[in-house]
Amino acid sequence: MNTLFVKELAEKIFEAVHEVIAGMDDVIQALIIALLSEGHVLIEGPPGIAKTYLARAFSSALSLDFKRIQFTADILPSDIIGSIIYDRVTNRFEFRKGPIFSNIVLADEINRASPRSQSALLEAMQERQVTVEGVRYPLPRPFMIIATQNPIEFEGTYYLPEAELDRFLVRVVAGYPDRNVELEMLSKKLIHGETINVKVICEPNDIVRAIEFASRIYVDKSIMEYIVDLAEATRRHERVSLGVSPRGEVALLYASRAMAAMDGKNYVTPDHVKSVAKLVFNHRIILRGGSMNPLESRREVFRILDEILEEVPAPR
Repeated sequence: MNTLFVKELAEKIFEAVHEVIAGMDDVIQALIIALLSEGHVLIEGPPGIAKTYLARAFSSALSLDFKRIQFTADILPSDIIGSIIYDRVTNRFEFRKGPIFSNIVLADEINRASPRSQSALLEAMQERQVTVEGVRYPLPRPFMIIATQNPIEFEGTYYLPEAELDRFLVRVVAGYPDRNVELEMLSKKLIHGETINVKVICEPNDIVRAIEFASRIYVDKSIMEYIVDLAEATRRHERVSLGVSPRGEVALLYASRAMAAMDGKNYVTPDHVKSVAKLVFNHRIILRGGSMNPLESRREVFRILDEILEEVPAPR
């Protein structure tokens, strides 16, 4: 496969989504990185900044099967995975698949559900399958969860368990747009309204080919050592109680390969690692002490990651 195939595909996806979405460049790029890495994305931000609209536009551009799950306080695991029902016609119990059996699943406002319901996603996110009554059901490929959450200090929300956070390849924090972006957004709304009028730019087979190409990107040993050095630096930092796990190192490896593929390269450079490190690491760090409010904690984590990226020497 030509090294420019993935780069051109990523650019087309980016442009197609931007037809209806103003701004949010970082979020769109994070979605493409996760898609190529077969990972999952957590988008965090206040209500009303088009997190859900963006997820719908992204899936429409890819011509993939899309389902939205609205997480609420009373949602049950069976509402996500599916359940066993009795069929009177066949006189048998059958498994009726839930919305998790889609290519792209939007877990909307995921932190409004109880931890019990959130945990229903763990097996699907890690193993791309669900197990019901001892029977394993594989999920389609590609498979990707896009979760959105409001800041934790909002009423009626729960903290996501660390085990679940660690299964998201990246977390991207989206804030309110600047004035020019808001004006552009209003202009787009005059044209499109709430309709997702996005040009389909590829077929599912093209996405699978791009994923497989990204998985074959060359990673030198020095790059892998650099990834480990970055993770170890988070564990040694005096302000950090719990640093990046080995799963986080693997996530950074995969995201770096995807970034290299999007850059039209068939090898990973230190700059590719640096460009995605904060996206991959920011939700995998727990600070010492619990007095700091969530927004300030988030800013402190990014400050720490900036320090580490500055101090840890990159390979030549």
